[in-house]
Amino acid sequence: MDILLKYWKPVGVLLLIVLIFTAWRFDRAEKYRMGREAAAAEISNRLKDGYIEQAKQARSAEQKAAAAFAERQTKLEEEKQNAEKTVAAMRLELNRLRHYAAAQNRSRNLPATTTAATASDGASDSQGWLLFGQCAEKYAGLAETADGHAADLREWQAYGHAISSQRAE
Repeated sequence: MDILLKYWKPVGVLLLIVLIFTAWRFDRAEKYRMGREAAAAEISNRLKDGYIEQAKQARSAEQKAAAAFAERQTKLEEEKQNAEKTVAAMRLELNRLRHYAAAQNRSRNLPATTTAATASDGASDSQGWLLFGQCAEKYAGLAETADGHAADLREWQAYGHAISSQRAE
């Protein structure tokens, strides 16, 4: 105890230096912790902003792809309607052809007044028209099926194009 009383000034200075050093060290640790938290918050904000921007871009690309797909669907629907109109027109022509062939067949079956008044080969002509009508009917059915397949193919191609362009962006 005598030593403390004798050297109280240097011990006090030493304690004061230790106290100042300890306070400085705690202050540095606190500033480091605050700086680390600020940096973490800044990084989190940047990541959040980047995620928001990425989500906006993804939504924009998805909307563009959906709009392009809808536009392509509209075009395909128009083409399908045009094909249906064409098929209907072909069926109308087929019916006309059938009526014509039937009329030719009826005129062939009429009693001939004179030999010179009839066609030289009327039987084969009416048979040819009947065969032509059957071929036209089968062709119309095939054309209708092919148009359906083509419309389906174009629809799937439009869908694939929309998906691939969305992935590319």
